[in-house]
Amino acid sequence: MVGYLLVTHGEIGSSLADCVYHIFNKKISRLDCISINPTDDIDKKKIAISQKIKKNNSGDGVIIFTDIIGATPCNILKDFIIKNKVEVLTGVNAAMLIKALSSKNKDLNNIIQDCLEAAEENILQIDPDD
Repeated sequence: MVGYLLVTHGEIGSSLADCVYHIFNKKISRLDCISINPTDDIDKKKIAISQKIKKNNSGDGVIIFTDIIGATPCNILKDFIIKNKVEVLTGVNAAMLIKALSSKNKDLNNIIQDCLEAAEENILQIDPDD
């Protein structure tokens, strides 16, 4: 199964993970979070990221989610991308995570496509007349 890692500013990732745990009514063993804060030692965070990738990779790959493209967490993650093995998606939201964790028997690239579609489908302006 594909593993997952959230690397975000502050507690954004752990808050999203808590939301997903609530929806699934259980903690997901193949999902971990790493917070990046302004005072963090980035080299130590890189070591932690590497360890979490290894922990969550059962051989089917790891998808790393981050919050903002071009920001520190995203920039750190560029060094960890291994095409078709470790991939990074930015703009993480709950819909993406739910889709990813609901994807059974799919490969890394299919899950990525599902996540991108879920993100797009779930960002809408609400019409009060609907």
